[in-house]
Amino acid sequence: IIIVNNPDDAERLANKHIKKVGNLKPFFSDSIISITNVKYWSEQRKDFQPAFSIPNKLEKIIPISCERALSCIETLWEISNEGKDFIDINEFLLNETHAQLQLTMFGFSKNFEKENNKTIRNMFYKPDSKHVNTIIKNLTNEIKSSNGPISEIINKRRENKNKKEEIGNGLIFSYAGHDTTGNTLTFLIYELCRNQNYQTILQEEVDKFWIVQDEKPITYKDLKRLPFMTRCIMETLRLWPALANGTFRELEEDDYVTGKNNENVEVLKGTYIQIPNWFRHRNPELWGADVNEFNPNRNFLDEELWDGTVINSYNPSTHRFSPFTYVPRDCIGKNFSQIEMRIILLHLLQSYNFELADLQKNQNDEYFIYNKFTMGPRNVNNKSIKESDLGLYVKVNRRSIYSKL
Repeated sequence: IIIVNNPDDAERLANKHIKKVGNLKPFFSDSIISITNVKYWSEQRKDFQPAFSIPNKLEKIIPISCERALSCIETLWEISNEGKDFIDINEFLLNETHAQLQLTMFGFSKNFEKENNKTIRNMFYKPDSKHVNTIIKNLTNEIKSSNGPISEIINKRRENKNKKEEIGNGLIFSYAGHDTTGNTLTFLIYELCRNQNYQTILQEEVDKFWIVQDEKPITYKDLKRLPFMTRCIMETLRLWPALANGTFRELEEDDYVTGKNNENVEVLKGTYIQIPNWFRHRNPELWGADVNEFNPNRNFLDEELWDGTVINSYNPSTHRFSPFTYVPRDCIGKNFSQIEMRIILLHLLQSYNFELADLQKNQNDEYFIYNKFTMGPRNVNNKSIKESDLGLYVKVNRRSIYSKL
């Protein structure tokens, strides 16, 4: 396998060679993210794409997303013992992003979400072979009786009679649809705790948003009034890419990579390549000397901020920046995650200030990240195998202007 770090090679090769390496097939079978057959992937992508269309589907699920985000405010206050205890904000956000996914994109019932949220998540993080088949069966049955955008497509494609695809897509949308977003939000909260000035600026933007919004339902267009939030999210995706490992492809024809002295080195058809995000996202030659610092005001390229439109539906990738990898085989759920993150942040930051718990402040940065399939914050409190691998501990303080609920 060849690891590709040259930014021009990375973008060019990912755009050109669509075929995936089969490293994810043992976990997600014939799902849209793991299937190696390009024609079969193309058929799935064409069918699932409408589920993530903003005007057709995503605009309609915003009220459900807002309802859940509003309810989680009080949940956070309760589990923190009214701000007296520190909490694992990573566990909280993974739970909330999974709830958002189940209630909106899958269309699951509130009872099913409440009873199965943690059970399904634990299947991915700490699988128990005794219960996996039962969990998959329950998940599959709930999909069959649901009419959310994802469930509709999975049910429609059941006519193909490919059980591996059906189960694979149920699993990958459940996992990737919450894990990447939950970890990204966690890293953002982490940086806001370490940079209180940015937290204040972002809260001022959030407060202004709610004043203008008043009691009107939030629409997709309203999210364009959050330019600094967009900068904070994109800087988090740069500094802490959930898909730090990037994408794995198989060359579909002979090609080349840039070698020493900028000479082209031939690479043969069938060669496996990895295009990681971490190295380009933290390359000082591409981003400047402050590359390892959280700086939402850094000089992003126009495409990386949707050409000044604040939020948009196309992939904001460049040669140096690819948090959702590259088209045409980029993250199909990117639009949903961008909406979901803003709605959750709008509610949490209006209500609370966040600061790191004391035990978190002493964590060695060298061991801060835990990179498995996706990247999250390593649990500093993990003293045994029974503890979660992931975790980030914070204190929450209710803001004096708190007025919702």
